[in-house]
Amino acid sequence: MLIVAVLVVAALGLAVWAAAGPLAEQATQLAQSLPKSLEALRGRIAGTAWGDWLLRQAAPGQLIGSGGVENAAATAAKAAGSTLGGLGNLVLVVLLALYLAVQPGGYLSGLRSLFDPRLDGRVQETLAEAGHTLRGWLLGQAFAMVVAGTLTFLGFWALGVPLAGLLATIIGLLNFIPVLGPVIGGVPAVLLAMTEDPMLGLWVVGLIVAVQTVEGNFLTPMVQARTADLPPALLLIVQVLTGALFGLLGVALAAPLSALGMVVVKKAYVEGWLEREPPAPTSTEAK
Repeated sequence: MLIVAVLVVAALGLAVWAAAGPLAEQATQLAQSLPKSLEALRGRIAGTAWGDWLLRQAAPGQLIGSGGVENAAATAAKAAGSTLGGLGNLVLVVLLALYLAVQPGGYLSGLRSLFDPRLDGRVQETLAEAGHTLRGWLLGQAFAMVVAGTLTFLGFWALGVPLAGLLATIIGLLNFIPVLGPVIGGVPAVLLAMTEDPMLGLWVVGLIVAVQTVEGNFLTPMVQARTADLPPALLLIVQVLTGALFGLLGVALAAPLSALGMVVVKKAYVEGWLEREPPAPTSTEAK
């Protein structure tokens, strides 16, 4: 376990060291360009009926509004607190993963001891399938992140989008969150592209949609077949619920929680309580 943890940290550190220079420079340029992009977009849509309505709904003046600098400072402090809270949650998740990975048998035995001894076989089978499903989901998402980031970078480079490397990296990393992640990650790319040329912005939107369509409908299901091929509607509902309850961390963990919930419902309720056999795999799944 120690060797694996050290190797993972070393690999991540090497990757960060190799990409830190170019990405840091592009991140600085992105921070300088986004406000200009927003102002340029505001100027383009101002004067139209839908643009004026959208600007009124956004109400950028309310940030400083009646409270002046105090309101702006309070908003900044709240944003900083949320960021620190998110980092704390991330550290907590990593520590929990390490503790569980060091001695999984003890935790599994303790969990099995909470159930009737007559159910021990089914509980053990459910836990084994849950682990298999989560490993399949993680493999599929890692594959999706690499494919989405690579294809997006190649597309941005071919279209001449500024800061293509950084923007593709953001989209690739946020692809860890199915459905919502690529949408959030694509916003900066669309804003920058529309600053250059509105038609380029449309091309960027089309490229992101095409990459996500190919990755989500063809490539990832091939990797996640028979393990964690989650229904998109169910996943979106769980993301909304967990996001409302736990914020960004809930949205990020909605997919593995959905996969885990599907296994528990199938093994404990459908097969265990209703005593029904699981549905036969479709022709696509069989392949």
